[in-house]
Amino acid sequence: GLSMGYARLSAGRTSVIVDASPPPGGPASFNAHASTLAFELTSGRRPLVVNCGPGDSFGADWRRAGRATPSHSGLSLGGYSSARLAEPDRHTGAEALIECPTYVPVEIGSVGDGTQFQGAHNGYVAGFGLTHARSLELTHDGRGLAGEDMLLAIEPAEKRVFDREMDAVKLAGIPFEIRFHLHPDVDATVDLGGAAISMAQKSGEIWVFRHDGTHKLSLEPSVYLERNRLKPRASVQILLSGRVVDYASRVRWSLSKAQETAIGVRDLSLDDPYDDQD
Repeated sequence: GLSMGYARLSAGRTSVIVDASPPPGGPASFNAHASTLAFELTSGRRPLVVNCGPGDSFGADWRRAGRATPSHSGLSLGGYSSARLAEPDRHTGAEALIECPTYVPVEIGSVGDGTQFQGAHNGYVAGFGLTHARSLELTHDGRGLAGEDMLLAIEPAEKRVFDREMDAVKLAGIPFEIRFHLHPDVDATVDLGGAAISMAQKSGEIWVFRHDGTHKLSLEPSVYLERNRLKPRASVQILLSGRVVDYASRVRWSLSKAQETAIGVRDLSLDDPYDDQD
């Protein structure tokens, strides 16, 4: 089940948290983020995949940026977030979240060698006719997470909306981006001639990101917004990008521990609370 709208998968040293419910509406949305189906992954006490975090301590621009879908480990379509920010309230300056996903079906269950999360949302249906569906499967030993993102035009009316958008771009396709923001303590490098990303954690664990090879993979700059710091911390993000050209598009990817990473890890590395404070 869900806890406060979030789903949790856990096995071995690995925990995965997924935003699995519609965002709140009205005044309750003043601090809400457009993060439906975004996830975070932690191994032991070390965050690996994160979201950028709240930017309110760094000013209004950072606060707005932190609430957008591209600041989360999720999928954005056509350069848009899955929800929009309303105009600031003229009395308080608060910005409500509007045009949000209203339907977020979720199912969690066991599969052959692990636990599976399946979810979808309709945040892109009005604009593009496309439903975003995400599947996450965590192995029983916690050493691998297999993911699949799909964009689907299901009903005839939705297909007409998609056809209209395709006509507008002269059938070039609607661009999408799937982001995996990495914690600043993760050391990431492009591997295997650009086919994979290797990620080293301070604990000594090595994780590898792979994908099905049908879309563009790159390592791009990102930020990590922590309230107790003087400025945003520089980090990186894994970016999978492509274009939707059919009524059904699918992207498969995986995060897995490298074979040389031990099952049990003694994480003795100390955190420096003053690191990057200047």
